[in-house]
Amino acid sequence: MKKIYLAIPYSGIQESSYEQATRATAELMSGDHDVNVFSPITHSHPLTQHGVRGDWDFWKKIDFQFIDWADEVWVVVPNEGIKHILMSVGVIAEINYANESKKPVHYYKRNPKTDKLEEVTL
Repeated sequence: MKKIYLAIPYSGIQESSYEQATRATAELMSGDHDVNVFSPITHSHPLTQHGVRGDWDFWKKIDFQFIDWADEVWVVVPNEGIKHILMSVGVIAEINYANESKKPVHYYKRNPKTDKLEEVTL
């Protein structure tokens, strides 16, 4: 079973990011992908509503440990557009850390016609 770290931008689109990440995680884990997915947004968003810090300085060390655990990093391009990836301190750091750790990085976007996640080239 392949272990996937699922990254998505969070700042500025928190609720949407949480919904998109959680939906993608559920789709991947319940489909025929044979993957185990860790989605930091799915895990951390509810915790921030109960007083856990939501800033990158806090989550960085935790997220990097899960990238170490993962076989690959998959980045979801949010419905709001790629600009959110380019502006995301966290996602850029996760991509850089994955590259330094020799982990493959793949990008996915939801196809509006099929309503499925599809790999894309950035």
